[in-house]
Amino acid sequence: MTRRAAPSRRALLPVTAALAATGLLLSGCSSLGAGATGEPTSGGATGAVVEGTPEELQRYYTQTVTWGDCTFEVKTNGAQDDLQCADVEVPLDYADPGGATTTVVMSRLPAGGDARGSLLLNPGGPGASGVDAMLYAQYTVTGDVREAYDVVGFDPRGVSRSEGIECLDDAELDAWRAEPMFDPEEQPVEQIQEEYEQLGAACVQDSGELVAQMDTVSAARDMDVLRAVLGDERTTYLGFSYGTHLGAVYADLFPDRVGRLVLDGGVDPTLSDMEATADQAEGFEDNLRHWVQQCQFEIRDCVVADVSMDEAMTRIQELIASVEEETVTAADGRRVTATNVVEGILGPLYATTGYETLNESLGAAFDGDFSALLAQSDATHGRDAEGRYTSNTTMAFTAVNCLDRPDGTVTAEQMARHQEELERVAPTFGPYLGYGDAACQGWPVDPAGLPEPLDAAGADPVLVVGTTHDPATPYHWSEALVEQLDSARLLTYDSYGHTAYTAGNRCVQDAVDAYLLEGELPAEGTTCS
Repeated sequence: MTRRAAPSRRALLPVTAALAATGLLLSGCSSLGAGATGEPTSGGATGAVVEGTPEELQRYYTQTVTWGDCTFEVKTNGAQDDLQCADVEVPLDYADPGGATTTVVMSRLPAGGDARGSLLLNPGGPGASGVDAMLYAQYTVTGDVREAYDVVGFDPRGVSRSEGIECLDDAELDAWRAEPMFDPEEQPVEQIQEEYEQLGAACVQDSGELVAQMDTVSAARDMDVLRAVLGDERTTYLGFSYGTHLGAVYADLFPDRVGRLVLDGGVDPTLSDMEATADQAEGFEDNLRHWVQQCQFEIRDCVVADVSMDEAMTRIQELIASVEEETVTAADGRRVTATNVVEGILGPLYATTGYETLNESLGAAFDGDFSALLAQSDATHGRDAEGRYTSNTTMAFTAVNCLDRPDGTVTAEQMARHQEELERVAPTFGPYLGYGDAACQGWPVDPAGLPEPLDAAGADPVLVVGTTHDPATPYHWSEALVEQLDSARLLTYDSYGHTAYTAGNRCVQDAVDAYLLEGELPAEGTTCS
């Protein structure tokens, strides 16, 4: 079977909490704008400025927050009646705090009891909305944690409701996602670079300097402003996936302001784009094989029943390739691409609870109906059933990664060798995940820096949670993060799927809650299963 290598629109592999894979975090909201409106439901908190805050930043740290009704329309059954929103002003460029500003939007669920402070939450991404995550807080944190803390989600700078960058309108983004595969035998790598240069230029034209200020270090500095305006002397934080990187960067910048940090699905901050992509490709291949095994043993009407593992994998590979070999059109007239199919398969693999959904979607696709797989791909990009993109996750994902994890020295020959390696370790997904460095080489904004180790020397203990068969943030990433952070403790979850705390495992939940509520770390070497 002939495979065309690597798409210019490579499959999106956000490192986001497994909750998002089930669609729970992809709320149908009417616009990207949010904030507080009407009469405040609670008094604004006075900024708790910690000694040592630079004079030029104190006006941000001492601003008063006004909590009020959220202005965005909610069209989901999981919405919380007591959800509140607020805007916080932060410097656009921390090197010029007296210059332009941008807004970070927060959403809050007040504690059920006497609040001991705020628990900041980030669901991952980069590009996932923490504001929307609060709509489903009952799935994200336990009742005991909700009783004790004001749970506060936020959209990092440039993301969704926090003055989210705008690059393409809905029709343009549909067209961009429907572009055909990149063929390195017929097209030069420079084509990818040129396409992303044009895409980035569209972002800059619409959103200006913000595109260059969406790096994780700046977002972590914003977190410290949020801590202060919420009235907390130390930051208590729950970060999933990419959110672990955001939390680790925060701890490295502000070790003396670290309270209780939980980092679930650790990201190794030293990884290059090539290394991260290879690890993810292999991880999802492993989880797909697990799905085949579970499907054959546990799922009624399994679409790969009574075939060998290798034959099942081959059937799925041929299904993906089939939409390259002849044009497949969805009911709404859109072209179905191999990348759409790959994303449609990847989504349910983020959590074992998605296995039956994957069986149904693949079964329909084997019969010629790709609508369910396309819908899952749409959900990955924040597209609703009416064709509206309710978040800017796709553009934010690219903007942040190209600022955080670029490598302009990678050559076309190295990319080609990397592509061969991807196809070797992950025959199903590898062909569709390469050439990410070419995209960022074309991005028209200078990177903020290269990946480097973080140690957070002097910080209070940090709890890192790693899942042994996590496809999006492989277990050894959590191990590496623990090795780098001076005060980290690793909690292991021996299972499949992405992240652990939201997976419903009582052992994991009890260990994380004991740390958040009592400050008690699990014993060294603790493993839950």
